[in-house]
Amino acid sequence: MSSETKSPPKPKKIKENNFFLDFVRFTGCIPALLWTRPKVHYMGDKKKSRPQKGVLIASNHVTFIDPIALYCVFWYRRVHFLATKDLYKNRFFGWMLTTVGCIQVDKDNFSMMSLHETVDRLKAGKAILIFPEGQVNNGQQETLSFKSGTVLMAKLGNVPVLPIHIVRPEKRFSRYHVVIGEPVDVAGMCSRFPTVEELQKVSDHLRDQELLLKSYYEDKLNKKRGNKHDNT
Repeated sequence: MSSETKSPPKPKKIKENNFFLDFVRFTGCIPALLWTRPKVHYMGDKKKSRPQKGVLIASNHVTFIDPIALYCVFWYRRVHFLATKDLYKNRFFGWMLTTVGCIQVDKDNFSMMSLHETVDRLKAGKAILIFPEGQVNNGQQETLSFKSGTVLMAKLGNVPVLPIHIVRPEKRFSRYHVVIGEPVDVAGMCSRFPTVEELQKVSDHLRDQELLLKSYYEDKLNKKRGNKHDNT
């Protein structure tokens, strides 16, 4: 390798303020709980669905308040989010996101710096949440295709992906229902040096898992309604 070859830029070290993060979590939990009232459903082993080590949480994205609801769902862990750079345009809000350990990303041009920072945190045993659709799917269409970057980060960080499904609220202040599956070992599904096609194939598998969670909830809801009908 030539001595003139430049090595990739190292991620900027951000000192996490766990005190501030915990302050935000606990002071905001009461209004957040009253607002979203999350109900968690587990499709599988509950213990496996609550990993305590490094994990990449992958969720569909239906409203702008999804992060607030998911903070309540994963109250037992410090969860860090990948936040789009648009949210950092407001200086105060951007400072707050940085202070609580969010990772700034450009969804249209994902940088190596963001990738390295995410992977480093996963290797350190952190829980990071990502919305693989890359945008809020506020229509009534099915879950959008998942971007392959999710699999790449989990592969490089050597952590599983925890698929979850947020049920689209019927009304603005309807209760949030969240279905959680079991961790998926995406690293074991990829070769040592996965191709773009291979990463996308595993990404499609994760989307299929998310759709299975959706079907699980709908079947459970229909069964509950059927039992009520039989009892009347």
